[in-house]
Amino acid sequence: MCDASYVISIKINRDRPRGILGLSQETYINKILERFRMKDCSLGVAPIVKGDEFNLNQCPKNDFEREQMKNIPYASVVGSLMYAQVYTRPDIVLQLEC
Repeated sequence: MCDASYVISIKINRDRPRGILGLSQETYINKILERFRMKDCSLGVAPIVKGDEFNLNQCPKNDFEREQMKNIPYASVVGSLMYAQVYTRPDIVLQLEC
């Protein structure tokens, strides 16, 4: 019998002598960062916290800024990383800072 090393894109790490079982989505996260051209991002502190309120000063202020935002699929990036965070990586709740 052969132990599974990946299940639905989640890598399974086992250390039987030490009784350790771990899950990793490093490959998935690296693919997401590459897909959204964020491979060179580094860990940073989250710029917002629960309860922060947004205001109009944070909106794009001109046509150039609005056009730039159209090229960034924010919802897809956040959703893709939240999938990994919810299932195996609570540590990536920290903000990726570019």
